[in-house]
Amino acid sequence: ADYISAGRTDKGVHALGQVVAISTSKKVVLPAINSFLPKNIVVWAIKMVNKKFNPRFDAFSRYYRYYTYYSGEDMNSMRAGARILEGIHDFQLFSKKYPEKNTIRHVDQIRVEKKESFLIFHVTANTFLWQMVRRIVDALLKIGQSQWQLKDLKDLLDLSPDSNIHTRPRPVNGLGSLILWDIEYPFQFQPDIKSLEHVKKILQDYLSEVSLKTYFTKEFNDFFDLLNEKR
Repeated sequence: ADYISAGRTDKGVHALGQVVAISTSKKVVLPAINSFLPKNIVVWAIKMVNKKFNPRFDAFSRYYRYYTYYSGEDMNSMRAGARILEGIHDFQLFSKKYPEKNTIRHVDQIRVEKKESFLIFHVTANTFLWQMVRRIVDALLKIGQSQWQLKDLKDLLDLSPDSNIHTRPRPVNGLGSLILWDIEYPFQFQPDIKSLEHVKKILQDYLSEVSLKTYFTKEFNDFFDLLNEKR
């Protein structure tokens, strides 16, 4: 079967809502497809569409979330920076340089949220440039840490030749996680019950594994704390 994906993601980026269109004359049974896929890839919803459908170009918007640790950043400053970046701008300096003629993008919304000891950046746009989300997050974190001023964001958007600041892509392992959360189309996908149960089982197994690692890592830490106290 031929297939087209909604887009590419950087190495290490997760996806909850990646979309792939396939052309096939056979009946599509999601549990059967999942039985051939790696454990960390699951097809959990489906929609029959016409042959002209292109998941990349027919998407209304794409929604990413970036998770990282909260380190005392000023939330009001980051939210003010987010408002500056919303709208139609040239994001050339918020992307890795590559042969892309048009670097103008429409960012619908950027929302910065603090939950417990974590920061979550919600970014929605029609399309994104390479590393654009990770570089937006980098800029907002620097604003929140008082390394940059709001004017610096405006200079980057204006492609100011006098600007000596540069965005860098935030990490996608260890200190941060980027997730393609959703892609919006003019229709709804139909979830498959058995495939959803399959996803839940995988996530539960992963949570158990992470909980165990968290516990014995804490035990290691306590052991060395005790050694230090005895010195």
